[in-house]
Amino acid sequence: MGLGRLFKIFDDDYSKNLSHPEFKKAITDFRVNFSDKEIDSLFKVFDGDNSGQIDYEEFLRGVRGEMNDFRRNIALKAFKIMDKNGGGTIDISDIRGVYNAK
Repeated sequence: MGLGRLFKIFDDDYSKNLSHPEFKKAITDFRVNFSDKEIDSLFKVFDGDNSGQIDYEEFLRGVRGEMNDFRRNIALKAFKIMDKNGGGTIDISDIRGVYNAK
């Protein structure tokens, strides 16, 4: 939740993506002493799809890293429980069949 809030703070134009200038400003605001070249390199690492923007998923992956095997297995088990028809996707009817908000 804290990372989501930070992402929104960095996203000055409310595009739900971080541009290179927004990313650079975030690095500077955190007083990380990186050169422009280092910031450029780091931006490229975060921008996994090479779109020139960092979306929220790329941001999370860059900050937290990939899921380890334990977390991945738990997520897959939860997905299988939710995917009632085994179609590989979860829709609202699957959620209604498994989750009770009461």
